[in-house]
Parts: sequence; structure tokens; C-alpha cells
Amino acid sequence: MPELPEVETIKRDLSKLIVGHKILGITTDSPKQVQPSLTVVKKAIVGAKVKRIKRRAKLLQIFLSNGQILAIHLKMTGRLLVRKKDFPKDDWQHVIISLSGNQELRFADLRKFGWVKLIKDKKELEKLLAEFGPEPLDDLDLKKFRAILASSGRPVKIILMDQKKISGVGNIYANDALFLAKIDPRRPAKKISDQEAKKLLQVIEKVLKAGIKYRGASDQYYLDALGRKGAYQEHFLTYGREGKKCFDCDGKVKKIKLGGRGTFFCPKCQK
Repeated sequence: MPELPEVETIKRDLSKLIVGHKILGITTDSPKQVQPSLTVVKKAIVGAKVKRIKRRAKLLQIFLSNGQILAIHLKMTGRLLVRKKDFPKDDWQHVIISLSGNQELRFADLRKFGWVKLIKDKKELEKLLAEFGPEPLDDLDLKKFRAILASSGRPVKIILMDQKKISGVGNIYANDALFLAKIDPRRPAKKISDQEAKKLLQVIEKVLKAGIKYRGASDQYYLDALGRKGAYQEHFLTYGREGKKCFDCDGKVKKIKLGGRGTFFCPKCQK
């Protein structure tokens, strides 16, 4: 699933590539992914210009000149691609937003879990965004972070990935942050000391910024808005490194399942 660095990279790309363009049309071969319906969305957005692009957690928001807002969630396998109209069809493309300048914004999604949703007003947007917890690179400070950890006995990695508690941190960056903090991902969140919490928040910010620097991780489906791979997968600390030597000791990276997700850590140096 694209996480905060991947979605932030796409947001920055779209801000350069499609802001100022006029929307000429929208088509889909997967109607359930355009909400509330293709007819309603088409009527609301055609003729408007793209004013600005924002991101909260893993949610993209496209603000239009007529006051309408499109929210886009990539879910597990979604891609947002800016292409010339005559560019060959992309794999799994299901929604096409036609733009001025012979451009298209293509939503490609293998599993079809992602969606494009029309938001009728700012009140509805605020309600949608309220579902997300504070964000490490924005409004998550140490006081809030300590309180979140102290409130739960669930494994700390599961808390880091709970979007209602902390937004934007997904599996890849949670694994690597816990490695840098030398914390076992299975430890109950409320057992994390204040000093450990301070360190953990610092390294969460560090790995997210590294993810943005390297334009995301393309270990599976992710591509940026121009169809290019990111490079963070070349810098994984534990994620995907099962059986390989730990970077900090002579131990080996182990893989377990936590909350149904693959979890990678060094049992020797993460306590």
C-alpha cells in the first residue's frame, strides 16, 4: 500500500503537472470506484480547473476552481498517472480524467479497492479527515505521541499503523523506525518508556523524510505520477530483509506476522 512518502511524492508531482489544467471529462470501466456515481462526479467537475492538490495521511485531495473537491485513496495497489492522451494504455487503468493540454490523469488499480470520491463541501471534507489521527510530519507532537502509546496494550507496531491513532505510517516505515529505535514490534505500546517514545517519534520522522527523499518505495506496485519507480526499497533497514544480516549486529532479520502484516525485526538488538 502506498504510504505517506509515496502519496506525498504523488501530491508534489501532481501540483507541478496538473494545477491550472481544465477538466474536460471523466470515464471509467469500474463504476464502483467513482463515488457517489460517474454521472454525479462528471456533472460536478467538468469545466472546472485544478486549483491545488493537498494530502492528509494517505488521502489526496484535488481542489477545483468551482469549489468542488475530489478525494482519492489509492488503497493497496492504486496509481495516479499523468499521461499524454495518446500514451499507451496503462496496466489496470480504470478511471480517466481528461485534462486540457492533451493530458490525462489516469487512476490504475489492480485490486480495485481504491476510489475517487466527490466531496460536496468543506464540512464533508472535515468529517472525512477527522477519521485520521495526527500526522508525524505535521501535528503529532511528543505529548500526543506518548498519550497514544500509553492508551493501549496492543503491540506498538500495530499502534503505529492504526490510521485513527497516527496517520500516514504504514508497514514499511513502521518496521524501519522500530529498528532504528531498537524496539521489538511486539512490545505493548503502553510499555514504551518516555525516553523510548521520544526516540521513536524522532526516527519515525527520519524514515518518512527518507522515504520522501527517495520518492517512495517501489518494492511492489507503487509508481510516481510519471510512472517512475521510487528508490527507498534500496535503503530498507529491515523490511523485506528476512534472513539477511542485521545492519547493527551479527544477528539476522526475522519475519513474523502482526495484525496480519509481515513484520521484520532483529530479535538480537530490538528488545
